[in-house]
Amino acid sequence: MYRRLLCCLLGGSVLSHRAAFNFVVLRQDDIESLVEHPKILRDQIVIDFSRLQALRTGEIATERWKDVNLELGFISVLDSKKRVPILLPLHWRLAELLMEYKEEIVPAEDDWIVKPLPSVNVKKSAWGKPISNEAIANVVKWYAREAGIFDWIRYNPTLLRAYFAADWVRRKRNLKMLQLMMRHNNLITTMHYVSKIVFWGELEAEFDRVQRNPSERRMKKLSVSEMLERPMAKQCLSCPAVSVCKYVDEAVQSEWADGCRFFKEIVEKLSETKMREVLQRD
Repeated sequence: MYRRLLCCLLGGSVLSHRAAFNFVVLRQDDIESLVEHPKILRDQIVIDFSRLQALRTGEIATERWKDVNLELGFISVLDSKKRVPILLPLHWRLAELLMEYKEEIVPAEDDWIVKPLPSVNVKKSAWGKPISNEAIANVVKWYAREAGIFDWIRYNPTLLRAYFAADWVRRKRNLKMLQLMMRHNNLITTMHYVSKIVFWGELEAEFDRVQRNPSERRMKKLSVSEMLERPMAKQCLSCPAVSVCKYVDEAVQSEWADGCRFFKEIVEKLSETKMREVLQRD
């Protein structure tokens, strides 16, 4: 109870890597800056495991070299929720990073892919165990802060995993494949991740579209009664085709519209429809 209260007061994802995050607006420039900032291959792999492969924090920590097939481009992930191995396609960029990192450190097949750096003093009780989830989350937070991201404290593998899902939908890719990559039993759970993310570029483009298009403006300083008193509005609302006219709203609210300019078009379409019905009967 107290933990949830503190989480709400401190802004969502402050307490741990598993803290819930709320509605998040992401800038693509921030994500690119986060990706380009790491100078160590291990840290780049940590970020891309979540950003490109949608791995959870615990799955990154427990991934071994024997679970990755760099030649065929597959990765076996031990799902941290279901506790079963799942075979997934490996992203080509991540495959290149892993190949380069493997040549650099020459690991054994049973070694963890992500291990503490040699300069880190690991406790004796942690020897032979995977890196902690907090250490994985701190890698993302550290580089988000170093990259100068304003809300760096919200960045963690869970947020990058949600970015993976939102970016997948933004590129109009297959949703069933996204469900597989996220390893969810239900597509509703996958879309819950997608609904948390809004891209700043899309938000900015929508604002620009509304401001440029007069028919989309709903911020005119006219009351409803004043609007209906305008000659064009009266002309449009008295039109016999107003119930089927798709332009009525635009005609009433805009300065240039002629309430009857579309009447001829509507009548012609209705006549054509009736003529088809008569021909079909015959």
